[in-house]
Amino acid sequence: MSEPPLIGAIEAGGTKMVCAVGHTWREVRDAPVHVVPTTTPDETMSRVLDWFAARHAQTPLRALGVASFGPIDFDADAIAATTPKEQWRGFRWRRAIAERFGDLPLGYDTDTDAAGVAEWRWGAAQGRDVSVYVTVGTGIGGGLVINGVPVHGLLHPELGHIYVPRQAGDDFAGSCPSHGDCLEGLASGEAIAQRWHRTGPELPADHPAWDLESSYLALAVVNVAMIASPQVMVLGGGVMAVGGLLERVRDKVRTAVNGYLPREELRGHVDHYLVAPGLGSSSGVIGAFALGRRALDASLAPSA
Repeated sequence: MSEPPLIGAIEAGGTKMVCAVGHTWREVRDAPVHVVPTTTPDETMSRVLDWFAARHAQTPLRALGVASFGPIDFDADAIAATTPKEQWRGFRWRRAIAERFGDLPLGYDTDTDAAGVAEWRWGAAQGRDVSVYVTVGTGIGGGLVINGVPVHGLLHPELGHIYVPRQAGDDFAGSCPSHGDCLEGLASGEAIAQRWHRTGPELPADHPAWDLESSYLALAVVNVAMIASPQVMVLGGGVMAVGGLLERVRDKVRTAVNGYLPREELRGHVDHYLVAPGLGSSSGVIGAFALGRRALDASLAPSA
């Protein structure tokens, strides 16, 4: 049996780019990655694409996948002008990669959409028709995946920028530069740092930050459950790695739903509905691999 094609994967985050190559998703998960700080497009992309060019010279890549921070304007095929990363506004991944690799097939989507696809194919959302992946880190984002395909529509879901009821006694203005006290503005890692003047890992497990954090996240989960009706929601990101936070969110979701949705997943078995990523911290880069493999398959499919 011939070896599967070699695929390049880029998880493009706001602070760093994680680069990997592999023939399979397990190779991408287990192989050493190359990390490049996210600075200016010229500086960052020079280092990222030089690394892939060296891998390509050793063994030709058959495709690349990019799981990028957003928002992404898919009509313009560019990072949207509303991204807080001002230097990256209007940046075009396809153009940058084509300049170095020609017509190499490229799969391209948001980082959360890609992670959602990875969790659907190989992780905690396998076998579900409708699933949602949410990342709670420096920012908050989410992807809605239906039968393995991320929903785009007008743009793409921006779960981090929904509004949730402000909790009593919370007078923090919010950290989101566009909306102030949207979900990201109240519950992201940046919001935690601004509100408490310490990062999440620096706060003890019994700090009041976690009661407030779990309240906002639970309200967001209930909103998404009511609107999209996913069969499972995967909660990842650095903030969700805090011990006990996922359990707090589950308890508050059960209370907030108050029995309205007549499904056991939102009553006695919320631990089966709100789950940690099955792929751990590798969901994003594995998702980029999945996008690259999908792009390669599409390029090889016979034209109608």
